[in-house]
Amino acid sequence: MKRLIALLLAGMMLLGLLPALAEEEIMEEPEAAETAEPTPTEIPYPDRNYEELVVGNPTPMDGKFFTGRWGNSTTDIDVRTLVNAYYLTTWNYDTGIFHANPVVVSGAVVVVNDDDGSRRYVLEIQDDLYYSDGTKITAWDYAFSVLFEANPVIAELGGEPLNLSYLRGYEEYVSGERPYFEGVKVLGERMIEFDVKAEYLPYFFELYRIGFLPYPIQEIAPGCKVYDDGDGCYIGNADKTIAETIFTKELLESTVMDPENGYLSHPTVGSGPYRMTGWDGEYATFEINEYYKGNELGYKPTIPKLRFTLARNETMIEKLEADEFQLLNKVVRRDTIEKGMQLTGGGLFTASNYPRIGLSFIVFTPDMPALQEQNVRKAIAYCMDKSQLTEEYTAAFGLPMDGLIGIGQWMYGMVNGTEDFPVDLPENPTAQETAEYEATIEEWKALSLDNVKHYDLNVNEAVTLLEANGWRLNENGDPFDPSKDEVRCKMINGKLEKLDLTCAYPETNFMAESMEVLFVPYLKEAGIKLTLIPMTMKDLLYSYNNEKELDEIDMFYIGDDFNIEFDPQLFFLAGNPEAPYEDTLAWAHTQMREYAHKMCETEPDDALSFVKKWITFQEQLSDLLPLIPVYSNVYFDFYTSDLTNYDILYYITWGDAIVPSIYARQEFKAPEETEEPELEDGEEFFDD
Repeated sequence: MKRLIALLLAGMMLLGLLPALAEEEIMEEPEAAETAEPTPTEIPYPDRNYEELVVGNPTPMDGKFFTGRWGNSTTDIDVRTLVNAYYLTTWNYDTGIFHANPVVVSGAVVVVNDDDGSRRYVLEIQDDLYYSDGTKITAWDYAFSVLFEANPVIAELGGEPLNLSYLRGYEEYVSGERPYFEGVKVLGERMIEFDVKAEYLPYFFELYRIGFLPYPIQEIAPGCKVYDDGDGCYIGNADKTIAETIFTKELLESTVMDPENGYLSHPTVGSGPYRMTGWDGEYATFEINEYYKGNELGYKPTIPKLRFTLARNETMIEKLEADEFQLLNKVVRRDTIEKGMQLTGGGLFTASNYPRIGLSFIVFTPDMPALQEQNVRKAIAYCMDKSQLTEEYTAAFGLPMDGLIGIGQWMYGMVNGTEDFPVDLPENPTAQETAEYEATIEEWKALSLDNVKHYDLNVNEAVTLLEANGWRLNENGDPFDPSKDEVRCKMINGKLEKLDLTCAYPETNFMAESMEVLFVPYLKEAGIKLTLIPMTMKDLLYSYNNEKELDEIDMFYIGDDFNIEFDPQLFFLAGNPEAPYEDTLAWAHTQMREYAHKMCETEPDDALSFVKKWITFQEQLSDLLPLIPVYSNVYFDFYTSDLTNYDILYYITWGDAIVPSIYARQEFKAPEETEEPELEDGEEFFDD
């Protein structure tokens, strides 16, 4: 027997808006999210509208605008937000839960298999979805996107297939053992099913995992078609009389990977609010997608054209003032923020700030011998003046971090008491209900990050840790003399290893200037040499994602803006958690991956347990130190006051926030001057 379960639970932090239906019932419209009613997108001053909005960001684009299989630059993600939309599930910004996307899903049901505890998610797709070329979007498009992203050919093209191990039949599909994906089935033009294995339940962000996008097979794999013969979906030839397989590495090298016209860098057909019209390696240009039906609140874009490019910190504010940019996104650097704030004083420009849900950090290359030891990694952390470095770069708009924490994460807000606890007292509660409520509130209040280890600047402690692990030799193999020797050494496996390290960083990031003063000299004092190596974002991401080519790089200074779904397992290398203790990075990664797994292995309605495990995860990370967290900060967006209805705090990304925005010339009145009162002889005027 199979039974249906409702996923809309009281107090639930994650799932919602999936109606529980009897198995024989027809799919129904999911309830609308409890958000403000959509307001008409009438454009004021229609005779004063601007044609194009130019957007700048201090992080250069890498040109990977289709999926994250070949990289995940934050600016590339912004482009993806513009050109592809219609996720099956979405985040509700007001209620803080994932739910079926009512723009896309007309009905949904979850079936629990009593035999093994697995779950089947059946979603019915709306009948009015189209790509920007007018092609209708059906359940087959969603199936294709899953089949493509998990396909073994991705690895042949230098990418990383999407890990969908929670879906039945994934291992057989990604390995090439079977051409079909058992856990993905199309039940009709508008009906798709995903089969989640029991061993991957519970999962705190359960509904997030089926939040797939549709991708146009006609652009990516022309001549191909998705089939389902009952065992699961697979990609085959559209013309079955053709014997030779069309979906191959060679096909995708032409349709996806080609640098001039491939879909990876030129996704000109999509489902988002805008369609890409050009990418020349510097500028990405967009026009409104006339087939886009609107976001959850009913908004459609009104700004005809967008242009997105790199904005350099040293000139971006001047270019904003000169109208070369109209919107600057994710400004971080202290001096740039200060100049921007001065610019907003006259009323012609506006600033919005919002907490980052990610952070910047230093990650260690896994196989470097000197970095295997926990004491070495801790010594490096003790040589960073993290507080001053954060102050220098972000002023009062950042906080030093010792965990994988973003100040905009809801977990951080709840531990610090700046977010409301997800606990409700029933109406007319009994004495027992009141007592249980108060006890739960006290549990929330007792949470803290006090046991997360802090690495304040302490060169003496760094030296103690290094010497305790035997880093007592110089480059000649003689005892290290701090008065004349520069680099500590140690014999490891018969070879003299040196603490002569390199750290790559994005060449457009001026954090290196602060690191040269607040990090490198303290390392030198401890006997560690560090050379900072600037790299283009493209080269840095390539090196970071290709471990076999990291012979010259020991560390990377990078940043990450987390997904709202926080599952850090992919930050760490997989391994055997039962392996005996060894002082290696691989062991530290294995342990942290296990802590991340335990954290996410939580029922979706148990936010308290999730946050407790999140704290444990952060405590262990600060001790094992497979990476060095540096800071999280507040982002600033600066823009012309002619851009209105731009709510970056609500929408999180500028690509989403730009949809309801209006770019039209506003009437501007200078502030009226007020006359100071005349004073009688002997009086003084004090300004309160």
